Parts: sequence; C-alpha cells; structure tokens
Amino acid sequence: MSSAPTEAQIATLMSLPADAPLAVLNLFKFYERAHYQPEDQEFGTPDADISGEEAFARYMVVSDAKIQSTGGRIVFRTPVEQVLMGSDAFDFDLTAVMYFPTRSAFIAMMTDPEVAVSSRHRQAALAKHNMLHLAGDPFADTAP
Repeated sequence: MSSAPTEAQIATLMSLPADAPLAVLNLFKFYERAHYQPEDQEFGTPDADISGEEAFARYMVVSDAKIQSTGGRIVFRTPVEQVLMGSDAFDFDLTAVMYFPTRSAFIAMMTDPEVAVSSRHRQAALAKHNMLHLAGDPFADTAP
C-alpha cells in the first residue's frame, strides 16, 4: 500500500492555487486484521488485536476532528457494495469524499502533528488506499 503521495503528486498539488476549494475522493480497502508495526505502541499488545476497520475508526476520531477544524467536512462516507462496471480488481471496502474550503486547509490537515501520530492506525488498517483530487467548487454549496 502506498501511504504517501509521490514527489510529483506533491509538486502538482503545491503548484495549484492555495485558496481554491478542494475535494478528495478516498477509496479504502481494509486488512482483515490490523497490521501494527513494531514502532507502534499497540504492537504486540491486546490493542493491536483488532480488525482493519476498527483500526481505521481510531484514525477517524482524530482526522474527522481536524477536517472540521480546517473548515472542511466529510461530504459522505459509505461502504462499497460492488464493482458495477470495470475490473473486479478495483476492490475497495469504503469510499468517502472530503471537502476543504482551500488547498491550504487540506495541506494543514495532512501535515498536522496529531494526524501524523494517528496515521499509524490508518496504516495498520489499510491494505490499499487511493486518493483522488477533485475540483472543490461543486461541493462548496452543499454544506449541511
């Protein structure tokens, strides 16, 4: 699983206007059991004996709060029921769209120290994660 963007992906993101709205489509595939690493405080303890989905829920407690603190929001999060068209290898368990009022807000969330510490849960949880950058304008007027 790639848990970080490439240098080229970061360069593209940074080249875009910082004050433009941004949305991201996340596609998540969970490990059946969480894969904590030796450097994680949970490793080798009963706290590590959980499903990937449970580990991801630990990450969401922090990430969801940080998204909201930037003025962003989770537009939706929902299980994937099936691949309806296309390759069955495109196999994910959960999808979510997050909206940020600016690219700067997105970058602030992604580089936040608390999110960085909590990302061990995301990494333990996910066998596969794809994040697609979407134009944020269509989501700007869909606030609850």
